[in-house]
Amino acid sequence: MSLNWLFATGFRNLIDTQLELKPGINLLFGENGSGKTSLLESAYFLSSARSFRTTLHDPLIQRGQDGCLVRGELERQGRTWRVGITRDRSGERQIRINDESCQKASELASLLPTLVLSPESLDMLLGPPEQRRRFLNWGLFHVEPGFTVRWEEANRALRQRNRILREGISTPTELNAWSIQLAGLAEGLDLARGLYIEQYRPVFLEVVSQLSGMSGVSLEYHRGWGEDTTLLEVYERDAESDKKRGFTQKGFQRADVRITINGQPAVKVCSRGELKALVWAMILAQGAVANQQEDRETLYLIDDLASEFDVDHRRRVGDYLAATGKQVLLTGVEKKALMASCDGKFERLFHVEQGRAKVREN
Repeated sequence: MSLNWLFATGFRNLIDTQLELKPGINLLFGENGSGKTSLLESAYFLSSARSFRTTLHDPLIQRGQDGCLVRGELERQGRTWRVGITRDRSGERQIRINDESCQKASELASLLPTLVLSPESLDMLLGPPEQRRRFLNWGLFHVEPGFTVRWEEANRALRQRNRILREGISTPTELNAWSIQLAGLAEGLDLARGLYIEQYRPVFLEVVSQLSGMSGVSLEYHRGWGEDTTLLEVYERDAESDKKRGFTQKGFQRADVRITINGQPAVKVCSRGELKALVWAMILAQGAVANQQEDRETLYLIDDLASEFDVDHRRRVGDYLAATGKQVLLTGVEKKALMASCDGKFERLFHVEQGRAKVREN
C-alpha cells in the first residue's frame, strides 16, 4: 500500500496544499507552526474521517472557511483508490471512495491502516485505560475478521444492561437475560484480546530491544474482571451493587494493558524518554503485527521525532522504520537532524512553510 498524493484545503492552516509522496520514508521539515503536524493530521483524517488531536470538528476548519476538504490517491494490491472527505461547521461529513458515497469510516480504516506516533502518544501509558483499550481495538480490527460486529453487539448489550440498572423498573428476568447475553459477548471479546496479546507480545519485546535496549520489560493484559470466575457469576454477585451505581462495573469495558519493568509499573520507574520509547515500541509493534496480514500495510505518521529522544534513539527509530519498507511521513524542525535520523534512507524531502509544502533536494 502506498499513498501517492495528499491534498488538503480549508484544513487547519493548509492552503490548497498537495504532497506527491513516495513509498518508504518521506521527511517534512519546517518551523513550529508551519503546518507539519496539520499535514500528518490531514493524512490521518483521510484514513479515519477524524483527527488524532481533537474530538471536535470545528477546530479542523480554517478560520473564515465554511468547511474543509481532504483528498488522496493510494495504491493497494495493484489497484488505485481515490478518497475524498469533506466536513462543514455543522458537523456534516461526506466520504467518497472511487467517486461512490461511503457511510462508514471503518471502510477508510480498512483501506488505509494508519498509526500515529507523536509526543502526545505518551498519554497511552500515562492516561486512563480507555486509551489502551482503543489500542487493543485497533489491533483486533486489523487482524481479526468480524471484530467490529462483535464489538458493536457487546456495546449494544452493555447499553441495554446499563439502562435497566439505571432506570430500575425491569424485572429480574429481564436483567438476567441481558446479563447472560452481555457475558457471552464479553467473554468472546476477551478470548480474542487474549489471543491477540499472545501474538503481539513477542513482537513488542523485540521492538523494545531494537529501540531502547531496555531489559526486564513485561506487558500484561487484564480483562476487566477476576481470572478465577466467569463474568456471569460476577454479574449475579454484583447485581445489587450495580443497581445502586446504575451501571455495569466490570467486564470488557474495563480491560487494560499494563507494562512493568522488573515487576514495577513502568510509569513509576521510567524517565519520560524511556516511557516514550516504550509507547513508540507498542505502536510500531502493533503495525508490525497488522502488516503480517496479507491485505494490510500500515502508514506511519511520526510527528516531532526529536522531542525527548536523543540522537541514538532517533537513529534507532529511523533504522527500524527504514527496515520495515513501509510508507512513513516523518516530521522535524531541523533538516539535517531529520535526515541524519534516517541515515539518508529516505525517499523524499519536503520543506513546510506557512501551510504549504515544497519538495527539496537532499
